[in-house]
Amino acid sequence: MKLIFKALLVSSMGLMATACVSTPVPKYQPSVENSSLILQARPVMDVGAFTASEGVQNRKLSMRGSSLQGGSDGTYATYLRDALIAELQISGGYVPGHDLRMDGQLVRNALNVAGVKTGSAEVGARFVLRRQGQIVYDKTLQSRHEWKSSFIGAIAIQAGIDNYGTTVQKLIGQLLADPEFIAATKTTASE
Repeated sequence: MKLIFKALLVSSMGLMATACVSTPVPKYQPSVENSSLILQARPVMDVGAFTASEGVQNRKLSMRGSSLQGGSDGTYATYLRDALIAELQISGGYVPGHDLRMDGQLVRNALNVAGVKTGSAEVGARFVLRRQGQIVYDKTLQSRHEWKSSFIGAIAIQAGIDNYGTTVQKLIGQLLADPEFIAATKTTASE
């Protein structure tokens, strides 16, 4: 009986140790779909400042007692900015100092791994494209992504970590596929 009690105590301590862990968000990986969109449209631009709206989770997202920390500077706004740059670099479309510049504002950022069967994430942003300071595109887009989750916390948390980036990929994919965005990247200042 004592042996069983000790085994249960050690197991529960191990489970508690996995809770309250703070994990950095993994480095963004460009998607094949977005790469295809970029290679078709070939947008060329600078990427400026990305901020977060007041009240938006910009530094950490809670996951069953653990948390997922923001990007390279600790914020999700910068993570989104870096993700867009990573996508544009595939085609040579990221050109610092270019007269076409994309700025952004994170307006929604949520991660839910509490479900026993399904996890989800939502990311929304306002994208503002300027040519020589004049706004040529201004739109708010939002993506939602769901995945199979688990009752077991460690599995659900890892699935959340793995799928957050996919949600960002979907958001950037919406931007790159938007006909208004494509048209705005093609117009010149003289048109």
